[in-house]
Amino acid sequence: MPARSQRIADADGAPRSSIFALQRARLLSAAVGALAEQGYEGFSAAGVSERAGVSRRTFYEIFENREQCFAMLLTEAAQRASSVIAELDLAAKAWDERIRMGLWALLCLADSDPSLARVCLVESQRAGGLVEAERERITEILVGVLDEGRAQSTAGSVVSRLTAEALIGAVSAVIATRLGKPVANGGDGGQRGVTGVRGLLGELAGMIVLPYLGPAAARRQIGRALPETPVVVLTGIGKNAEGPDPLGMLPIRFTYRTARVLEAVAELTQTGIGASNRQVAEHAEISDAGQTSKLLGRLQQHGLLENAVTGNHARGEANQWQLTQAGERVLQSITSQAETQVRRNAA
Repeated sequence: MPARSQRIADADGAPRSSIFALQRARLLSAAVGALAEQGYEGFSAAGVSERAGVSRRTFYEIFENREQCFAMLLTEAAQRASSVIAELDLAAKAWDERIRMGLWALLCLADSDPSLARVCLVESQRAGGLVEAERERITEILVGVLDEGRAQSTAGSVVSRLTAEALIGAVSAVIATRLGKPVANGGDGGQRGVTGVRGLLGELAGMIVLPYLGPAAARRQIGRALPETPVVVLTGIGKNAEGPDPLGMLPIRFTYRTARVLEAVAELTQTGIGASNRQVAEHAEISDAGQTSKLLGRLQQHGLLENAVTGNHARGEANQWQLTQAGERVLQSITSQAETQVRRNAA
């Protein structure tokens, strides 16, 4: 099994390979679906790998186990939320306005991907270890933001940090139970005609500011109209804004070695001369010659590679592999979207 440093992302979140970045994104996307449908108890590396259409070996080259996969899923979800909130440029706003608009961004994110929101809010409660530690880290950040309310008024100065902790738990529970349900005015709270948890903005913002700023401030939050424009969320975890999943274009199961062979052929044939089996194996760092031959044959069978040598194998003539137009399109799409994923992870 590869060393730990090879299996996981670097400290800044950028994987060691653009292909690994795309694999990681695909697996995280599959993990969301698996956790949403089967819950944490039914969550497994085998199930995620099958859902993502990659090998289990690839899963373990990127994650140590299902727990680390889930923890990284929470990390990426938190980074996505932080990025969206940062774009709102709230630093100079009053505390209650920062709370309102930050909450608005989180509610829009939840509406854009209810499955991910349920996974983060509900399924993460059922896991321990790395998942529990990451959930607590994220919660502590949110508690710190709310706890700033104690400095906003005399009333707020008498409450404790426990108030912020309780509010985070209460808001999370409300969102989790309302995800995917229509929200209407009345005893159920929310804004009339608004579908999803976005309509809960006023009620939840009022609940948060109440212990810090008092009843009048809470009533003002409840009575305010929703922002005119929802926060735009282009992508969810592992999803591509640029177009369809490039791995879905592949007619065979995608592995890291599949991508490396396609890359190797492309790089070796820049001069117009086809690449031999041996050259491809060395360039792709595959030590098993038989495995290389089988993979090249499968890629040829599915129209991604072509061999300029059609005969004379008996005389020992080496193969001359080249990408077909279909192979070039697949590799170009994989490379483009993988590079985009690397930039997002590094941001």
